[in-house]
Amino acid sequence: MNINTTRTNTHVLYESSLAKEDVDESFDSEQREVKSFSKKRWAQDKSSALIKRIRGLGCILTDCCHRKASQSIPERKVCHWVTTDGFEALDEARDRVSETFTAEEVAKRFRNTIENLIHTLRYDEIAMEYHEDDQREKVTGIFIDFILCQEGLVHDRCFTVESSADKYVAGKTMSQERIKEIESCLNVIFTEQAAEASKFDKSSLRYSLGDMLVDYLNKKEKVPDDVTPKIKVTHDFHIYEITYKKLLKEIYPFFQTLLAGKGFFSELGLVFNCAAKYRQELIDSACVPCKTGNLLTIGLRLSKSDVREYFNRHVMDVIFSGRCDGIVSAMFDSCSLTDNEAEPANRPNLKLGEELEYDVKNKFSRTQGRLCNGFSSRLKEKGMVLQASNDKRGPHFGFDNSFTVVSFYDSEDWFEINCTPYHTDDQRAKLSFQKVIEATDSMRKEGLIDYSSGHKHVDAMSATEGDTSVLLAMESEIQRNPFLLRAFGNNDRILEDDEARWYKTFADYNPDTKPFAVKRLNRIIDRYNKKIEENYTEKPSHKVSTDSENKDRLEEFAHFYSQLVHMTTIQKGIGFIGGDIMGKFMAMSLLHITGASGVNKLSTLEFRFFRCPKSVQEIELINQFLQAWFQYIHQCRKDKIPLQPVPEDIQSSKDYTAAEVQLKTIDYLSKLGLNPEHYRCFWGEVRDIPSATD
Repeated sequence: MNINTTRTNTHVLYESSLAKEDVDESFDSEQREVKSFSKKRWAQDKSSALIKRIRGLGCILTDCCHRKASQSIPERKVCHWVTTDGFEALDEARDRVSETFTAEEVAKRFRNTIENLIHTLRYDEIAMEYHEDDQREKVTGIFIDFILCQEGLVHDRCFTVESSADKYVAGKTMSQERIKEIESCLNVIFTEQAAEASKFDKSSLRYSLGDMLVDYLNKKEKVPDDVTPKIKVTHDFHIYEITYKKLLKEIYPFFQTLLAGKGFFSELGLVFNCAAKYRQELIDSACVPCKTGNLLTIGLRLSKSDVREYFNRHVMDVIFSGRCDGIVSAMFDSCSLTDNEAEPANRPNLKLGEELEYDVKNKFSRTQGRLCNGFSSRLKEKGMVLQASNDKRGPHFGFDNSFTVVSFYDSEDWFEINCTPYHTDDQRAKLSFQKVIEATDSMRKEGLIDYSSGHKHVDAMSATEGDTSVLLAMESEIQRNPFLLRAFGNNDRILEDDEARWYKTFADYNPDTKPFAVKRLNRIIDRYNKKIEENYTEKPSHKVSTDSENKDRLEEFAHFYSQLVHMTTIQKGIGFIGGDIMGKFMAMSLLHITGASGVNKLSTLEFRFFRCPKSVQEIELINQFLQAWFQYIHQCRKDKIPLQPVPEDIQSSKDYTAAEVQLKTIDYLSKLGLNPEHYRCFWGEVRDIPSATD
């Protein structure tokens, strides 16, 4: 199912200055003078030879499609025929301006214009992206549809080739005057691009779709280049000014990241509008010691003005509203709600993965790589054998190739151990973890490392069984219970080092983004609950989705949720300010499902709020918690239990007292059918830390 087919009609560009009936006085004054002079000539020369010749030919004036009087001109206003009366000839000249053309006719004319410009200016490459093979046919088709969509002649859609006549809006036409305005705009942007590109590379002239789209919007809307470059970036011994032209180049890549390459024509207009409106502020706020990263991403994250507020309200909210219903409807495409309610939900067979992370305590070990060597030698002493592997991170050790572990540096500050995905009943994994813990314990006692994080990966398909609503239910659980971040061993780090920002819930968001995140999640929950109610009266469907369809649906939801609810692209906080990886700093990250920039695509959920386990028993306890958690969610889904919204005033994990965290954790573990006493090794560490003023 294409979830975008249910989008609302709110996705529209603001009214184009060129689309007004009265052309802007600043537009092409020379052309207006020529038209004015021509009209006077028609009125004065009533018996001109040209009029007689046209009357004799029985045709319409030039710049129109020449048809005989007997031919029909569908969906078009036909101008008056020229007679010997000079005033009727003047009347015809006026009517030529109001003559209208069908969308198909306009598309053909624009195609001729663009192809002539490409040929005349000698473009070598017209491609979707730079450094791709020439795709001028594809790019031209998409570009023309984009233009016509803004004019109301083509239905809104993604940036794909569409050959069906259904793409055109029935009954919509375009005037001759408007066509000329757009053709003039096309001429300017192609000519300016050729001149600009030739400054840097005289051997090859290129134009990408993204630049073409943004250049057209900028020229069409007549946005002034009134930005004063204030920021200079040094790179490769050269100094570059951050200008408005630079910002324009960043709009389409930002748009592609924001919507995972599935954005709509109208949605690009929303992003452009914001960038153009706040062009000076975005450039001013982009001054960071970072040589890479998109200017819009950096500007939105660092901006201290109202840019992020505006972007959330006028871009993100609009896009979210257009897609929300389709996302929720996609959750009900399979037959998972129509099973026999009398039977319990199947116990999910989770496939798990470990990220055991340790703080590097010895600076000499950072630079010399001694930690990996020391860890490997310890594993050898315990009987684990070097296994064949092409992993560039480091050597793999195991008792056989069915389960192995690999150690490496996650930056110079963390020493990390990963493993082969496994199931909870894998005895080889249990034995290997025992040796790993013994090795890291000896390294810790020597002062080389100390406990850090224990990120847990869960294969998305094994956890959800292809049911996207499981991800939504899990988000509802995490966001409503932020105390869980401290319940699993991270109490001191959160309270002393404000480390909730590394694995946060919406309760830990910045004040200017928290309300948007909570509101959007609750809106999805509301739509989901309404669908639950509707499903009681619907005839059961027995459609079974394939694994491929389920994976696509999970990925679609993960993109939607990460960008528009987690707000990966515009999160203000720590880390790689210019990259998407900041979105990993969540209690549960979905970015591995999507394979976002800088994140490996593993099709896993990443739970980041567990501390590094101190024993094999603690690894097993976390596995049992996750097993019970997903079992509970699957059963609620099967029993059609509505999801609970997140309170608007939900408090941050660090704002709970130690007693509140412990009591709430005990209640929560009991709700999942677990014995809270078994988890005392985690929640027993929760304590209040006196402030410096106490």
